[in-house]
Amino acid sequence: MGLRFDALTIPRPGMVNEMEWSEVGCDAERWTIPAVKMKTGWGHVVPLSRQALAILRSVQKLTGHRRYAFSCSKDAPLSNNTLNKRLRLLAIDTKTDHCAHGFRATFSTLSHHEEIKDAKAWDGDVVELQLAHLDNSTVEGLYKKHGPLALIGSRTKLMQHWADRIDRWLDPKKVIPIKGGTQR
Repeated sequence: MGLRFDALTIPRPGMVNEMEWSEVGCDAERWTIPAVKMKTGWGHVVPLSRQALAILRSVQKLTGHRRYAFSCSKDAPLSNNTLNKRLRLLAIDTKTDHCAHGFRATFSTLSHHEEIKDAKAWDGDVVELQLAHLDNSTVEGLYKKHGPLALIGSRTKLMQHWADRIDRWLDPKKVIPIKGGTQR
């Protein structure tokens, strides 16, 4: 469930490993990562899709009484290798094929280049804010002006779209067309 949650929310994998129940507002449908845990040193809000919320509701039955959402037999964060180990158990080579951090690159590439009716689907600032990439002056300016909730409405739509896209990938009967690419 942690691996799927990572894919749906696209934080750095360590954030999933160390996610605490106190950071999650299931009613608000957001996960607020405190600044002290972020690489940037700035707090970050992750809008939670219906799919991510469903995972949290399932996990809460198991670990809701603990500090860490994805803790195992004891109340401690997952190790830095747990999500990649799970990928390896699924026969995915995390050195050459895909690693847990790779969900971020996939999200970034597809979101930046997705088109709907020949128009760019997602503003680059929305994508970069969702990835907590604040090194671009425009994105940093938006963050400084609005804080962790900068462009939250657009980011919420993006994250639901992303989760729906993952669901379509998991259904072998559906094909996701890639503009300008080849379909299989």
